[in-house]
Amino acid sequence: MLKKILIPIFTLAVTLVHAQEYKIEKITKNDFQEKIYANDSTAVAVIDYKIGSTYFVVAGNTYNVVTETKTRLTILKKEGYDFATVKIPLYRKLSDRETLNVSNAFTYNLVNGEVEKTKLKGDGEFFEKVEGNHYLASFTMPNVKEGSIIEYTTKISSPFFTYIPEWYFQYGIPVKFSEFSLKIPEGLFFYKYIKGSEKINQLTIGDKYVFKAKDIPALKAEGYVSNLNNYRSSITHSFSGYRQKDGSAKMYAGSWEDVIKQINDRETFGPHLKKADFEKEFVNTLIGDKKSQDDKTKVIVDYVKNNFNWNEEIGISAEKSLKEIFKAKSGNAAEINLLTIAMLRSANVQAYPVLLATRSKGISYMPHPEAFNNVIIGVEDGSKTYLYDATDKLSNKDILPMHNLNWIGRMVRNDGSSKDVLLEPKIESKYNVNAYLDLNPESGIITGTLRRNYNNYEAYFFRNKFKNLNNDKISEKLAEMYKIQVDSLNINNLTDVDANIEEYIKFTRENAFDKIGDKIYITPGFIFSMRENPFKLDKRTYPIDFLYPNKNSYTLTFNIPAGYAVDFVPKARKVQTGSNSVNARWVINQDDKRIQVKWNLDYNTAYADANEYQDIKAVFEELVKFMDEKIVLKKI
Repeated sequence: MLKKILIPIFTLAVTLVHAQEYKIEKITKNDFQEKIYANDSTAVAVIDYKIGSTYFVVAGNTYNVVTETKTRLTILKKEGYDFATVKIPLYRKLSDRETLNVSNAFTYNLVNGEVEKTKLKGDGEFFEKVEGNHYLASFTMPNVKEGSIIEYTTKISSPFFTYIPEWYFQYGIPVKFSEFSLKIPEGLFFYKYIKGSEKINQLTIGDKYVFKAKDIPALKAEGYVSNLNNYRSSITHSFSGYRQKDGSAKMYAGSWEDVIKQINDRETFGPHLKKADFEKEFVNTLIGDKKSQDDKTKVIVDYVKNNFNWNEEIGISAEKSLKEIFKAKSGNAAEINLLTIAMLRSANVQAYPVLLATRSKGISYMPHPEAFNNVIIGVEDGSKTYLYDATDKLSNKDILPMHNLNWIGRMVRNDGSSKDVLLEPKIESKYNVNAYLDLNPESGIITGTLRRNYNNYEAYFFRNKFKNLNNDKISEKLAEMYKIQVDSLNINNLTDVDANIEEYIKFTRENAFDKIGDKIYITPGFIFSMRENPFKLDKRTYPIDFLYPNKNSYTLTFNIPAGYAVDFVPKARKVQTGSNSVNARWVINQDDKRIQVKWNLDYNTAYADANEYQDIKAVFEELVKFMDEKIVLKKI
């Protein structure tokens, strides 16, 4: 059992400073003068301070980890009321559980020139299960108004001594001051990782490590991001070992190879794949005369996808034996995918488990057994590696469910060694639109036919969106989305994951254009117009995540009504980023009978670095401007 031990902490770049205590002042009338935060006038609330301390308490022959946090924040606008609800993650495993105590929780308001405080009552607290053994405790502070100051203290006691909670320095609102101190018994070994772009100061007070930061800007959410927590300024500790009685160190996670070996040695993982020729006779019958790895893989993966039911639980542990799973025809992600790997190996396919962290879990920057929470299938064919997930009936080769698209996974070989596998999609997806449109100048109605084609990820997401709907329900969704009346709808290959989706729509749209005097004004993008730029931040410090490379092509043909001629069309143009990660181009061709609007928007990469943000923002800005222009027809 663990005794008291020495703790080295491995540190990344921080600034060392001398100790200086932060003094918490009593709230007075003067504290209510701040109506706008000077460093960010858009802030709806601001954290005045967040001061936390984690320490270890002896509990029999082990330790409890205690984290105490004092928080004060000011609500500046009504939009900041949500920050009066505090959410705290907790963990439970069997009979062991983390406990939360909330104290000194008050809301302060200035009423008739006097400070009035309202105490939090117990009926404002809630607990809910999030996933597996993870829970969320929450409480909502009372009597919150614009200008309210909120103060509370939390204490979390955990029996899981190998886990130190992550400390966030950065939130969705600005932070004036944040401090985290840590005191660990001698002999426990932890790695430390500080992430994010904000400056963190480190100092030592006696036997405590203290980390401080001030004037931290809000981490503002914007579209095209996988998991914002990946880029939040924070400090994480990972248990790596302990000092044994004889003075030697027992290390658990010095490298990713160490982590993989630990996972592979678990009864719920590696041993499942050591049994040779799993269901060999059945597998041979299933694959028939298929010879190539690709053909055999497709037959086996398709069989599992279509005959097994995923219970929608992710994880890396197969609690049941493969024979039990095969008989039950159901299981969690690890059980279904490990079973599929065993079947593939019986067919002499080079198949291996690929461990990964889902998008919601986020990226782990340092070796730790808890870094992974899901497993998929990797098949090596020559120099190439292909990825599969048999839990999802709509997935395909290198077309994975969205939750798996998270940077890098680790492929585990038979001997327990591993290699990095890029989860970022490389195959190009396409979305093509062709529309033929007739204008009625008298009624303001446009009638038309629309043909759309989707492949790869575009088809995958279309199938996911509409898989449980019949034609009438899909028509209702399309009518709502595009403000049209769907007169007829035909969709080909909705359930055939190996084919492109083909969609044919006949439709009518009222008030489809503006008519002023003898002129008709048409928006060139019609129902597909981009009305606003999705990129609005002045500065972005995290990457742009497009999910997958994607080419969008639109061709809209407007038949010119009798008695009208073209008066004006927007000019052709092409814009792109410096690296051509994103480009857009448009051109309008015309003759006496028709106008053809063609534009393309291409994402040539799944991810773009933050230093390309301004270029990408500019591309979308130009595209929105084009959509704001008008095609003008004049009566002749």
